[in-house]
Amino acid sequence: MKLFLVRHGETDYNRSNRYQGHSNTALNRTGLRQAKRLQRRLLDEKIDKIYASSLMRAMDTARIIADGRGIEVAASENLVEIGFGRFEGMTYDEIIKEYPEWRPTNCDFTACGGESLDELARRAGLFSQEIHRDNPTGSNILVVSHAGCLRVLLCIILGIDVSEWWRFTVATASISIVENTHLEPVLSLLSDVSHLDDI
Repeated sequence: MKLFLVRHGETDYNRSNRYQGHSNTALNRTGLRQAKRLQRRLLDEKIDKIYASSLMRAMDTARIIADGRGIEVAASENLVEIGFGRFEGMTYDEIIKEYPEWRPTNCDFTACGGESLDELARRAGLFSQEIHRDNPTGSNILVVSHAGCLRVLLCIILGIDVSEWWRFTVATASISIVENTHLEPVLSLLSDVSHLDDI
């Protein structure tokens, strides 16, 4: 199985460096252009199935990529970004001002009504099992999700401890590719944004 892992296009929260999490933000004008570039970039790739986070920014990116393929996008709650609770909509500086004891290396947001890294990893693990169970070995699968979820999913697929999720950069509207996922997974492309050069 070959996985095309795509992060959604830009939102206004991305542009202003605000924590989004479960907030159902829409693609902005740049994000829509990025999604169309992703669609063109992937035009010659054989895609058998498309999965996306149920959040609007990911679903809209996936639907633009799917345009003309005759493939319906399958929404998955397991691909939704980690929940940041009360931090959603805030910038890092705003969080530190209001919660000076918090550190960005703390990936447990349950104290503020969000999720923990373990909860995100459980969801991502369930999704990984699902796609391997429900699709033939030779399938090409497109997944549209969020930075945190994609980082954790990469760890799970590659057999890396999820605590190392921060070692991956997953840029907005980027493409990463993992091949041979049924046997010995190989990361052949990471966070590529060459299709966005002039945006």
